[in-house]
Parts: sequence; C-alpha cells; structure tokens
Amino acid sequence: MSSWWRGAKKKLRQGRVRLLRSPGAPGEVAGGMALGLFIAVLPILGLQLPLALVVAEALRRLTRFRLSRVAAAVGVWLNNPVTVAPLYGLCYVIGRPLARLLLPASHERGGVEAGVLDFSARSFTGPGALEVILGLVIGGVLLGVPIAWVGYRITYGMVTRDHTRREERRARRVHRVRVAAGA
Repeated sequence: MSSWWRGAKKKLRQGRVRLLRSPGAPGEVAGGMALGLFIAVLPILGLQLPLALVVAEALRRLTRFRLSRVAAAVGVWLNNPVTVAPLYGLCYVIGRPLARLLLPASHERGGVEAGVLDFSARSFTGPGALEVILGLVIGGVLLGVPIAWVGYRITYGMVTRDHTRREERRARRVHRVRVAAGA
C-alpha cells in the first residue's frame, strides 16, 4: 500500500474521531453535519465553509437551535476537488428540467439544447447562462435536502454509538477501581 494512501486513511480516521468527539449532543453534531452537507451541494464555491460556519453560529445565537460548527465544517468537505464535477453535474441534470419550466424562452433563444450539454461560449451568456445557473441552484437544493437528511441519520447513529461506548468504558473503569479498592 502506498504511503499517500496510508496518510489519507490516517487523516480520514482522525477526522472521524474529531467529528465523533466534537462537543455537543448527538443531535447538535448531526444537525451541524446536515447543514454542512446541504451547503456543500449549493453552487457557491469558495463561500461554502464560511457560510456553514456563519449559519451555524447565527442559529446558535439567535435561537435555541444549536449546531456543531465542527460538524458543519466537516460536512462542507463533501464538495472537494475530486467530487465537485460529478456533484455539480448531477445538480444540473436534476435542476435543468425545472429551470426550463421557469425559463421557457431560454431554449428558444439559444440555451442548452434538449439532452445535449453545449459548453460553447454562447451557452454561458444571456438566457443560456441563467438557465445553467438556475438549474444548478434548483438541483443543488433538490439534491441537498435528501443528502442532508441521510447525513443527519448516519451521523446521529455514529455519534450515539460512540457516546454509548465511551460511557460503557467509563463504567467498566469505575467498576475496576471500586473492585480493586475493596479488595
């Protein structure tokens, strides 16, 4: 196994431990992850991490709804240099039909042809650009909701199991100390 793969696995393991051990109840950590995953799918490259942290902090300060900022930051990394093209491509494919319904004139004036992705300069100007941007945004929201929900459920289960295991280990340690002190 190459050294870069070992290093990557080590970093992933460390990130997982940091996520599981981040402060807060399982619902707070899972909620932060869901927020980060939702924002990761939105087509706002470069603004995703700051937006996730600002929204998590705003919810913390303005409401009683608390989200883990660490988990929100981790969730945003769903969108990374390896996954950005397939993720945004899927967002566009999902959002394009609704964008066409909202902008019927863009197809007639030189927008993206039905079923064909045209990456010429004219498709990113005028109505064609609006159709692409709207398709990405709509697709991002439509894809972000189920991804956030699944991420919440998985993270909640992982954090709950980790908290339970840590409590069981503490209870065993306390029991061993009591048995040793009594003997």
